[in-house]
Amino acid sequence: MAEFGLNIVQRFLETKGLKADKIDERDEKTPDFEVFEEEHKVFYCEEKTLDYDDFEGEKDDSTYNAISRHLHKAVKQFKSVNPNHEIPNILAIVNRDPLKNVHDLFIALTGQAPLDSGEYMKIHRVGHRTVEDINEVDLYLWFDNEKFVNLIWKDVENAGMRQSLERYFVSQAE
Repeated sequence: MAEFGLNIVQRFLETKGLKADKIDERDEKTPDFEVFEEEHKVFYCEEKTLDYDDFEGEKDDSTYNAISRHLHKAVKQFKSVNPNHEIPNILAIVNRDPLKNVHDLFIALTGQAPLDSGEYMKIHRVGHRTVEDINEVDLYLWFDNEKFVNLIWKDVENAGMRQSLERYFVSQAE
């Protein structure tokens, strides 16, 4: 199943004129890709897949927990190669569950659901670990199966880091 998501993300990055080199497996977990523009490393990228869950209401919906777990694992992987966060970290989520969507990612990260009015409603408590992990990821890419759907930016204190990524992804999200 992992190859499915990896291939989708790698092809997507290549359409942006980037070269996504798979990082060899090691004892210490690492992100999936070092991403280059020409010979210059521009960011790290980790792909996580959300598989179909046959949730039918008899148990708690595990969507937010699954996203938070993926985020936490990805942050550990980013820190292993980018401990000082010198270049951007991107988490790409490939969703294979038709009952989940990019709004679930937003809710998992913020605890709030966007309303049609443009306001937000608090519906989920964001855990302490997630609050800490959020600072390590600069951009989230969301795919529904093979289709890129949208992205979510971290509130970036480092405007230069965001600008360096915008040139690859902003035209896709507009």
